Amino acid sequence: MMKAVDYKGWARYIQLLMGVAGKETRRSRIKGETLLEFACGTGNISLMMSGFGYNVTGMDSSESMLEVARAKLSRRRGKPLRLLCADMVTGSCEGEFDRAVCVYDSINYIPTPEGLRHFFRNAFASLKEGGVFVFDASLESNSLNDASLFVQRGRYKGTYYHRKSLYDPVTKIHKTYVRVRINDEIIEEVHMEYVYQLELIRELFAAAGFVEKFAAGDFTMLEADEKSERVHFVLVKPRHD
Repeated sequence: MMKAVDYKGWARYIQLLMGVAGKETRRSRIKGETLLEFACGTGNISLMMSGFGYNVTGMDSSESMLEVARAKLSRRRGKPLRLLCADMVTGSCEGEFDRAVCVYDSINYIPTPEGLRHFFRNAFASLKEGGVFVFDASLESNSLNDASLFVQRGRYKGTYYHRKSLYDPVTKIHKTYVRVRINDEIIEEVHMEYVYQLELIRELFAAAGFVEKFAAGDFTMLEADEKSERVHFVLVKPRHD
């Protein structure tokens, strides 16, 4: 179901955004820098960032997804990658990291503004002074433009899958229904994503202490607005010297 996602291109885009914040992106200059990926899932972006030269820690609340990430690591040579099972809203690694990332709608899985507020505080605490945080958010335009059309069916190695997305503009909740059949077993999931306005997101990360350097719309280097479908924010934790 995820085969259309260009993880390598996404990781390169994150590197480009790091440069906007004045951070070095050449492999020879970032060797040894620490990077935390919140909600790393099965580790695709974490592995890409590790390949750029970072000492990466991937954090996710799903132990089963981290097991898949460990399997990927076992087939890979190169820099070790630390994996941590913890909730991104509450799991802290205080002051450890030079950089942090959180992508692929992950903050949209946080169901309340208060939870989002705690997440930004946690991200802020996890960074060293001068650290950079790049994260994305799916805005309402993404759900309005794509949800009603997004139906996917297919088969892969004897496994059948069906995915459908629906968006409720009143509750601002985007639901994705997933049904998978493996032999005679049926597995069903409902993913709930909560759509936040650009202004509220900015208000909450500013309250945590972050300074915004840039907000890029739809995988471009153009400034985002409420009509953007996906926004990547580039934030900095100020130095106090």
